Amino acid sequence: MPVLDHVFVVLITIVYPVVGFLSFRRLLRRVAAGQAVNRPLLYRSTFLSHWTLFIVCLVLWSGASRTWPALGFDLQPDLRFSLAVVLTLAGIAVLLLQLRQVKSASQDEIDAMKSRLGNMAIMIPHTRGELARFYGLAVTAGIVEEVLWRGFLIWYLSQFMPLWAAALASAVGFGLAHAYQGIANLPQITLVGAVFAALYVLSGSLWLPMVLHAAVDILQGRLAYVVVNRGGTGRSTPVSGAAEGISAS
Repeated sequence: MPVLDHVFVVLITIVYPVVGFLSFRRLLRRVAAGQAVNRPLLYRSTFLSHWTLFIVCLVLWSGASRTWPALGFDLQPDLRFSLAVVLTLAGIAVLLLQLRQVKSASQDEIDAMKSRLGNMAIMIPHTRGELARFYGLAVTAGIVEEVLWRGFLIWYLSQFMPLWAAALASAVGFGLAHAYQGIANLPQITLVGAVFAALYVLSGSLWLPMVLHAAVDILQGRLAYVVVNRGGTGRSTPVSGAAEGISAS
């Protein structure tokens, strides 16, 4: 295995998450000092950093003359894939139902949601323009993070351990990469990563995890936007995926 593979794994599992964590802490200090948050700029910086890592990953992969199906760019519509399709659609249906319930929630329920909100409130879109940009970031996270954390990282780890262990380790790493959201949110984020990893292993393809990941981010971003705009200057809940991937640089 080329040394660049090891370097890239260190980059996505240690360097990038640490930089994101420290950047978010700096952002919180600036906000506490009274500085306004430029969410479009934060979204744009995350968008660019994600796609930069994506390009680096593809260059490394093609430079090593590996096959694209080995990275997860495969599509075999067999029974396992069909089951994965059903699970993906079920997951999206649950998210749509959750969004519908929030839209019809009473103001007391909305206020209760706001009372449970944390620092991620500053990253949630507050205007329609920000929401549109967030949707673009959600799709970016769905594509890029699946290629990095499921495609490349599971492939890399499976060189040293069984596939199931590699999938589990990638989910844990995915959670730790989003530690800036707070320790209390790590179990939920890790579980989300485990769902994506399981879907990848079941289907043998990145396509369905990409779809579900993007859908999670889009719909939960929309849900958070609704909460933010239901009266007052409330905050919104931390969301998985796109908001998880924001490095706040």
